[in-house]
Amino acid sequence: MSIDELVRRLAVDNTGEDDRDEEAWVRFTVAAQRADTDPGEAARIDQLAETVDAELSAYDQGLAALDHGDAEAAQTFLLRAIPVGAENTAALVTHLLSRRGDDSIEPDLHQAVAGIRAERLVVNAAYRRQSTAAARLWHRSAPPHEATGRTESGIEDLAEMLLAAMEIKDPYTLHHSQRIGEVVTLIGRQVGLSDDHLTAARLGGLLHDIGKLAVPITMLRKTGPLTEQEFQLIQAHVTHGVSIVGQAPQLLQDVRETSTAGPLLGHALDGILYHHERFDGRGYLRGLAGHDIPEIARLIAVADAFDAMTTARSYRPALPVEQVVAELRRHAGKIFDPTMVEAFLIVLDEHGEQIEYLARPDQAGSAEHEEQESNTPADILQIIDRR
Repeated sequence: MSIDELVRRLAVDNTGEDDRDEEAWVRFTVAAQRADTDPGEAARIDQLAETVDAELSAYDQGLAALDHGDAEAAQTFLLRAIPVGAENTAALVTHLLSRRGDDSIEPDLHQAVAGIRAERLVVNAAYRRQSTAAARLWHRSAPPHEATGRTESGIEDLAEMLLAAMEIKDPYTLHHSQRIGEVVTLIGRQVGLSDDHLTAARLGGLLHDIGKLAVPITMLRKTGPLTEQEFQLIQAHVTHGVSIVGQAPQLLQDVRETSTAGPLLGHALDGILYHHERFDGRGYLRGLAGHDIPEIARLIAVADAFDAMTTARSYRPALPVEQVVAELRRHAGKIFDPTMVEAFLIVLDEHGEQIEYLARPDQAGSAEHEEQESNTPADILQIIDRR
């Protein structure tokens, strides 16, 4: 492996050091040391780095184009990215070249690309996590009145990194997740969660939809009804979320080495995986019922459904708070844990202005629906299952 090849491999490879060519590492180190005194060698490495940056940028743009359903743009960008040797580039290009111009991109390819792009977004965000903008994403979601029991566990870095990745993918989902982080904290405090469980609940709320990094953006923003296959891809966000959050600490040394991080992540993962379960056992992923559903998931489900219904989406307007409250009460004991519904309604009564203020940025889209005939599903299930 040459130094040039090593630079390219390091740019896209997430494997451990044991999997890399040790001799190439030595040569790379020697070259880096020589660059300190040899302007020519320094210029060569700088030029190579710029080339790799350009190729990786084309790769990311190609994935983004595929994620948005633009096959022609994806083909153009991925052809430029082939030299970097990024994962599956050649296979993606081959597939694109073999399709006819009027063919749509198959859902399976959409999903494969979305999964690759989710990993790329997380890796890129890992290198940006200490930026001021990323830090604000975490602190902006902190409840304004009381501490949440956060520990110095590196969990903040994990949340910053993944929220930064979501900001790139879909700002609506980012803002929704930040609101859920705050509301879940308020409900958790109302039901008497301990500080550690409150921290885990907040983390689970913030990251409950992080699996949508691996859902094609065209499906997240689709204005019409979803096909059965598309709905299955969206449902898979709960398992994608567990995978993404479970693997992300490998990029964060401080999370890996802190003993408190494991239990916190475990509780948060319960919220991510099971927040679409129903109290009557008719939800997904496992069909759990009642108190077999982890407490954090029952808590997130109520906050998530309320926020989903009271904010506008591309495919429907926001519902009035009074109507949403009535729906939550009607489905308590069926979809939702009645205890969590009552706790939320107390929180809503005490913090209604604060919760309404949090949702304002995503209410702007409501106006576009005012002159349209409402196509909001009459059944709450059709709304909350798509959330």
